Amino acid sequence: MNGNRTEAESEAISTFLAEYFPRHFDDAQETLDVTATTSDEEDEIEAFVNEVESEFSSSKGVLGVALDFLMVAEQISDVDDNLDGYQPRIDREQLFEWYENDAKTSLTLVYQGKKYSIRSVHNDVIDLFRSDLLRTNFPSSPGHHTGEWERYDYLLERSFRLSSDGRLEAAQRLFDLGLERLAARSFDTREPPFRDPFEEVIKRYKRSHPDEEGGLTYQALSYGYIRTKWSHLSFRASKVRTGSSRQHRHGDIDGYYGPDLMISVEVKDKHIDSSNVNSEFEAMMDLAERTDVVVIGICQSVSSDAAEVLADSGVEIITDDDLVEEMALWDYHKQNRALQGMVHFLSSIEEDPAAVQRLLQFVQDVDPENTALAHHSES
Repeated sequence: MNGNRTEAESEAISTFLAEYFPRHFDDAQETLDVTATTSDEEDEIEAFVNEVESEFSSSKGVLGVALDFLMVAEQISDVDDNLDGYQPRIDREQLFEWYENDAKTSLTLVYQGKKYSIRSVHNDVIDLFRSDLLRTNFPSSPGHHTGEWERYDYLLERSFRLSSDGRLEAAQRLFDLGLERLAARSFDTREPPFRDPFEEVIKRYKRSHPDEEGGLTYQALSYGYIRTKWSHLSFRASKVRTGSSRQHRHGDIDGYYGPDLMISVEVKDKHIDSSNVNSEFEAMMDLAERTDVVVIGICQSVSSDAAEVLADSGVEIITDDDLVEEMALWDYHKQNRALQGMVHFLSSIEEDPAAVQRLLQFVQDVDPENTALAHHSES
């Protein structure tokens, strides 16, 4: 195990595993000695890996789902003594007596009020394989594969049966399987490689600042995204804190084809759930119900019940996770176009030079050759 990995591959995998198995790694992220597993548990691990390998030829996504199960099981084992050591009798029925599934389409287990989601793990697994391990043929459809989790419930059972040591060994073997079966990207690449500037903004840019209006960054980000996604439309938007009705707009961002309103977008830099869905989106739900305009809400995240209310009214919701997932399909130039749209909003619509400079300072770190930096002032 691990013998055929490159140094970079070993480091990337260790960094990933150290987040889920911190007790097994030292500060240098090297695996510490673990207690030997029993022969029965070794048989369980062998069966687990063989089942993944058998399914892999027809669905590469099974590899990610199996890793998801292992990571979630390990997270819960840190706080639940029911998972202490190897437990060969655990089955699906037992698991759902212990933990409630809080997701309709994916798997989110709840223990003592805390949620453990395979979807969030799966996003990290995709980033690891496609970016760090250069396996760009690893599937990038987290919603599809995590939505099929019940198809692999026998792998779920085995993940929870294993001890922490057993899960770590199984995960290492699955990574070796993936590295062996997925060809590394070997075609010539650009040096330096293209950046992902807009994805970096979505994931890492600080959205609040004491000298900026609340929600400004999220509105600018959404404007850049929408203008790039629907590039055939002309858009109207105003400064944050400016009421839509005063500007004869429907949403925060309205897209027109000639005189016709085609798309209307409401931006909410917050989590949307049953307590605020009506107050935040009442006007947009009304617009969607009485017109054929494409009505979209952009928000940090949304609960399943709120998403159902919005969908019933015809409002499409885009969350931060959705944006990050979509960026996997956007090349550098498309991402940069969205970034330039964000700069345009801050400079020409909001007219906030300080906010522009704050964003460009971030861009300087993530995309130092970006043309927008011609406007960056070190002062």
